[in-house]
Amino acid sequence: MQPFTQKRANGDVFLWNIEFSVGIASPNKKEDVELVQLGYFAASKNPLFLPALRPVFEAVVPGAIYTGSPNDPLTLAILAQQKARGGTQDGHVSPIKGTTYDGKHSWMLNTLINTIFDLAPNDYPRIDRIPQCPPALRAAVAKCFTL
Repeated sequence: MQPFTQKRANGDVFLWNIEFSVGIASPNKKEDVELVQLGYFAASKNPLFLPALRPVFEAVVPGAIYTGSPNDPLTLAILAQQKARGGTQDGHVSPIKGTTYDGKHSWMLNTLINTIFDLAPNDYPRIDRIPQCPPALRAAVAKCFTL
């Protein structure tokens, strides 16, 4: 998990990124997994974000052990989001590389980060202040702000 800024017409935007892919046949680094889990938790609370998928997203528990198996709640959420978006359905969330939106496509993670912002706009980017922020992610975020 790592911070980065994205240049936009109205100024730079602070975003969180994962270091490695999360999902089936992925490295699944603990902090990266927890950031994606928190994104699905936030999506489950957002009435505008794919409402039909809310039950799938609600099954994802931030901080739960991720097995990477096809029937793990996080895998099911990733696959459901990919199916709803169309395009690639490989069962993993990739790190954002370059721009977050190329005029046609956005990174899945960008959407999840936006749901985290929507969940806690007064705390973002200090997502460690969100009560459901899991321990490894909380420590990684806090470290970024104490350097």
